[in-house]
Amino acid sequence: MDMDGVTAPAASAVVKDTYQAGRAQLSLLFAVKGAVSEQARRFELKNVELHAGDRWYSLLEDKALSLNPARIHGGQRLLNRLSLPPGNYDRVRLSVGGTGIIERPLNPSLRLAADDSSCLFITWDIRKNGSIVNGKNISINPQHIPLTTELAYVSCPKINTIYIIRTDNNRICGAWGVSGSPGRMAVFKNLDELIVLARKRREIRIIELSSGRLRDVINIPMLMVPAFMAVDKRGRYAFLLDRQDDYVSKIDLRTGALVKRVRVAAQPDFLDIAADDTLELSSAISQKVVLMDASTMKTLTVIADSGGPQGLMIMGHYLYIAEKTANNIARYNLESGGIERHAVGLGPERLLAYNNYVYVTSLYSGTLSMLIADQN
Repeated sequence: MDMDGVTAPAASAVVKDTYQAGRAQLSLLFAVKGAVSEQARRFELKNVELHAGDRWYSLLEDKALSLNPARIHGGQRLLNRLSLPPGNYDRVRLSVGGTGIIERPLNPSLRLAADDSSCLFITWDIRKNGSIVNGKNISINPQHIPLTTELAYVSCPKINTIYIIRTDNNRICGAWGVSGSPGRMAVFKNLDELIVLARKRREIRIIELSSGRLRDVINIPMLMVPAFMAVDKRGRYAFLLDRQDDYVSKIDLRTGALVKRVRVAAQPDFLDIAADDTLELSSAISQKVVLMDASTMKTLTVIADSGGPQGLMIMGHYLYIAEKTANNIARYNLESGGIERHAVGLGPERLLAYNNYVYVTSLYSGTLSMLIADQN
């Protein structure tokens, strides 16, 4: 129902932007559809409210927002993220400008469960004539995650949430709640599985990609304090790095059994797995990098590195090492044993390969460096 704002709406409860266990996390997003025209000028969004039971809940914490469609076009803006009581939210109300109030039912309704995460999307279609105040060109919808291969998954451990992003338009399309501080993940679209390490709960959670349903939970032995997880290319085995006890452990994801546990180095910092199932581990305290056979858990190579090794990545016949204290990327030739170094930003930590490029994130300088993989 669209209203003209003559009748004052009922008062709503203000919801704070803080994470609270037992409640639901909601992300409120705004987007513009179509080319920006003269009519799509800046406007003030005074409030967004959701109705459940006999109460309205304010989603903007009584803070009006000034929105400029020209600066939002082609993307989204996160308006707020907040905790709400679990429940079935069936109506939404927007207060725009001085007197514009838009109220309508949510169809489908927004069902929020305890410890879950979800999104609510407000979209203004400026391809159609009319002011935003009348509400005719505004759509308000709960999340709908498309069945497409063009999705990326981002874990946010502080708010126990995984965001799903469409890579074709770089927009958030949904969120899932994962209790226990979700960290490292592995995606297997052929298995319809997202495998997530929930560190604080000492669990490996397997989520069904097509539905977001929790398919399985594997409990990690209490003696272990997992910091990193890597999964083999078949999605059968998970490898967990325990910095406290200096071990790497192999877990069977189909049975939940601990297959093997091997001591590797003092306080290992990083763990990953290459396409050929070579495990890569680094330890700055031990000043070394260890390569292991993921099948047998036997050591293949030990590489001395005094530069504070952190992130690792095998690409072709080279091993790339992020040397955090030396501010270098070391490139180790796996065939000849030769090594060369390239200076990057301050405190390089993580590496990512795409096409023929190596991307490096540096913690202290807050920079992203790019190397050509075959540069000399």
